[in-house]
Amino acid sequence: MIHSTLEFLTAELNAFIKLKVGDPVGERIVLSSVTNETGIIIPDKSLGLSLINIEEERTIKEQRSTYINVVGKTEKRNPEIQLNLYVLITANFQNKNANDSSDDYVEGLKQLGYAISFFQAKNVFTKENSPSLSGKDPGLTKIVVELYSYSFEQLYNFWTVVGAKYLPSVLYKVKTLRIQENQLLETGDPIEKIHLNPLHKS
Repeated sequence: MIHSTLEFLTAELNAFIKLKVGDPVGERIVLSSVTNETGIIIPDKSLGLSLINIEEERTIKEQRSTYINVVGKTEKRNPEIQLNLYVLITANFQNKNANDSSDDYVEGLKQLGYAISFFQAKNVFTKENSPSLSGKDPGLTKIVVELYSYSFEQLYNFWTVVGAKYLPSVLYKVKTLRIQENQLLETGDPIEKIHLNPLHKS
């Protein structure tokens, strides 16, 4: 489900940015890690969408684990896990060729701005307003995307850990993914009555 969510968001962003720049052919954003041991691996003159953290959503965590099925039997399953994804969108436009305006730093800022505009206009995705979501994971019914601000210290720490020079980027929180494998742990008859034996004083 994690990969389905990120593939969907990448495709939606691609379609929007292609429309903005008037180029229906080239890929404008790719689903990619930011770096590997050789350095930045987001393709030149592209935006990269990268998963940088996964967080369990505990404020609305389901505690119930036993349910009554359609035939009246009890079924016990582990509660579902609800996840938030932290996704970084990075602009890799580094002026490697002075004569190539498409690799210009300003062009990177422009396309990063398109990504921000896209999520400002549409930050909730459902099967009703995004038909392509229906072709993804059947458990994926709603995606909510929120801009996430972090401090200069957090920004510095992140790029230090990544081991690369800072590139213009923006961080989003994608919530809430529900993971439920539906593995049955046990089944039985429901408890319908509780009999208490009264205490008798002699």
